[in-house]
Amino acid sequence: ANLGYFLLGAILLGSGLAVAFIWIVVYRPVKELIDGTRRVAGGDLTYRLPVRGDDELGDLARSFNRMTSEVAGVQAEIEERVRRKTAELERVHRSLLGTEKMASIGKLAATVAHEINNPLFGILTYARLVARELGKHEFAGRDDLVEQLQTIERESKRCGDLVRNLLTFSRQAPSHREPQDINTIVQRAVVLVKHKLEMQNIELREHLGADLPQVECDANQIQQVVLVLMVNASEAMPKGGAIEVSTEFDPALDQETVVVKDDGSGIPADVLPHIFDPFFTTKEEQLRTGLGLAVAKSIVEQHGGEITVRSTAGEGTEFRVTLPAAIVAAVVVRH
Repeated sequence: ANLGYFLLGAILLGSGLAVAFIWIVVYRPVKELIDGTRRVAGGDLTYRLPVRGDDELGDLARSFNRMTSEVAGVQAEIEERVRRKTAELERVHRSLLGTEKMASIGKLAATVAHEINNPLFGILTYARLVARELGKHEFAGRDDLVEQLQTIERESKRCGDLVRNLLTFSRQAPSHREPQDINTIVQRAVVLVKHKLEMQNIELREHLGADLPQVECDANQIQQVVLVLMVNASEAMPKGGAIEVSTEFDPALDQETVVVKDDGSGIPADVLPHIFDPFFTTKEEQLRTGLGLAVAKSIVEQHGGEITVRSTAGEGTEFRVTLPAAIVAAVVVRH
């Protein structure tokens, strides 16, 4: 009887040990593998199996972790490619919308420019002739009449500028591009605006990079872009301040950059989305046509580039004009 109890106890003990062994060595690792597979299949690519030994199940866990890591890397790469392609498609979409807008305005400008310019030229000419003739005579109220004629002359010029800017904005002809020194382009723009800055009591600081590679662009058009952005920066400081102009080259991105910083108050958040719209202007700028930034955007897009803006109230504004590596030039304006 004792022998029977002993055998029964031995069998139960052996069975318990066998069950525990199978549970620890086989069942738990397999269950972890199944759970891990389900988590990875559910999208959790950060999950890793615990490696408990150097046996076959340990090798399987290591292989599973390596596979999961590689899948996570591939997924991250795919997501980055999708992000870049999405951004590129959005840029192309915006460019197409801008091109369509320019084409519509171009048709309008081509239709009416000649007919508008002729009478405007006549108004301007006769206003000058009458003002000159009045200058030869002395009579009561002459100065008031001369002032009114000067207003007619000034407004006629403004209408002419509007038509000319329309034609510039809608221009579809290819630009004349040659290798250019971006510092020379910036310096030409600075010369044109330097007197205006002095009159507004604005200090100009120049920090132009040395030995910058040349860029392939239309020098006159890129100069116009820089000039527009510098003038905008100066108009953000009606009470004076400082503007800093600098250039640099980024070999990693193969881009050249022109930075223009000033002490302006920035662009209001409700205005920011519209600053590149044709004819958009603020109430404080009623005498402006609202085509400066639209023309700059048109020039940049005709060069195959992109212009963006970032602004924080009280801290200034940053305009960034980036052109493809084959036509390397970028303009950053902060005011």
